[in-house]
Amino acid sequence: MLDDFKFIFKKPALLVSLLAIALLPVIYAVTFLGAMWNPYERTQDLNFHIVNEDTGTEDINIGNNIEEELEENDQLNWKFTSLEEAEQALHDGQAYGYILIPSDASENAETFLTDDAKQVNLELHTNPGYNVIGSIMAEQAGSELENTVRSEISSTYTSALIEQLGQLADRSDEAGQAITDLKTGAEDLDEGIGQVEQSAGQLSEGANTLYSGEQQFSSQLEQLAPMLGNYGTQLISAQNQLESGAGELNNGLNQMTSGVGELKAGSNQLSTALEDIDNQFQGLQEKMENENLAFTKEGADAITNPINLTTVNIVEADTYAQGFAPLIISISVFIGAITFNVVYPTNKQFGTDTSIFKRWIGRGLLILSHSLIISVFLYIAMAWGMQIGIADNLKFFTIMFSWAVVSITLISALVTMLGNVGKYIGIILLVLQLAASGGTFPIETANNFYQKLFEIIPMAYTVTGFKEAIFDQSFNVDFSTIMLILGAVALISYLVILLFFFLKKKFPKYKDKITEMSRFES
Repeated sequence: MLDDFKFIFKKPALLVSLLAIALLPVIYAVTFLGAMWNPYERTQDLNFHIVNEDTGTEDINIGNNIEEELEENDQLNWKFTSLEEAEQALHDGQAYGYILIPSDASENAETFLTDDAKQVNLELHTNPGYNVIGSIMAEQAGSELENTVRSEISSTYTSALIEQLGQLADRSDEAGQAITDLKTGAEDLDEGIGQVEQSAGQLSEGANTLYSGEQQFSSQLEQLAPMLGNYGTQLISAQNQLESGAGELNNGLNQMTSGVGELKAGSNQLSTALEDIDNQFQGLQEKMENENLAFTKEGADAITNPINLTTVNIVEADTYAQGFAPLIISISVFIGAITFNVVYPTNKQFGTDTSIFKRWIGRGLLILSHSLIISVFLYIAMAWGMQIGIADNLKFFTIMFSWAVVSITLISALVTMLGNVGKYIGIILLVLQLAASGGTFPIETANNFYQKLFEIIPMAYTVTGFKEAIFDQSFNVDFSTIMLILGAVALISYLVILLFFFLKKKFPKYKDKITEMSRFES
């Protein structure tokens, strides 16, 4: 019943191998979850560009306000650049998106209280072809930025309106009181003018009576003058002065009467003008009350929803499968390479008279043929079965075949060196590349360990190559560079196989040890 356990404990190497295999799920879980533990806590490393072309107005500058707001925001790594720089960064995969603030942003923001209200138009540009989740993060950032600007604009307008309404109410009360005071003053002035006019009439009548009596007195005085002598002459002189003063008084009264008439006419005009102003003011108040400060529906909508955010994807991912295909295909090919070396007796030598070079060339032909079979089957499944949508089929098949050659050659080299341990290392390489290839979350959201791995693991380049083939777009590494890197890895691995063919022949004990470590192949 316990024969299996007895056999295992008699073979320490087997026991170690089984324990190592038992650790594989732990390695996979810890490594993969560690790479994507909480990517939203590390979004501050994601490059996101702001293109501010807003010229601003005398009273407002939306673009500058956004920049000031983002300078204190560490949600993303905001970069304020030109449109050309932002487009190039997004195209190359150096940025996950950018916001374009047009030149008329502030100008449109000032139209909300006019008959031609316009929203502030913002453009969000993303690249789902480079990283699907990264583009989703960029869209979320764009939406939050939109909400920030919307809140700021709405708050600004609300505060301004409340202030203006308060001032308008104060001025309305003041203007109404001023008009009332002017009307009261005009009425008092009119009444006073009437009293002055009446008194002036009475005074004029008295002056006429005085002048008439003075004429009669003058006539009688001339008759008595001879009888009075010198006294008569003095009386006549005084009478002449009285007559002259009465004439001046009469003239002054005439001028006063004329001026009073003009003043009365001006008073009437003032009263009429004040009545017109009062009527217009009352009409304006009624119009403002009826039309809610002359707001249009469009203006009210613009204040409550001031931003029109348009999302522009420089490439379109029809499905999530298309976006994740580069990673899944790369993993599938590498799994196929591990499986090949598990099933095929890599360290078995067929005959003793075969030269090392013939074995090496034969191994190379086997690797090429199996890589071709894997690539053909996988291409048919992806292009015709799944129909994921491939822009450049030749490039797609080329990168797939090249990656198959690299994967099988690399694992074969490890198995040739270390036997079953090489297969174990191959599985660890699979897990590390899965976590650090940037095929799921942006690599910037992983910790520094995975970011360093991203720079050296071959799968990171194949993922980029598949993206270029599927979306017909060049990213930060062009296709020729990817092919050179894969070719170098394949060549080095293939030369390692040749080297250990020689070492096994030169050191038989080493060969026997590797054969023992690959015991199930015998």
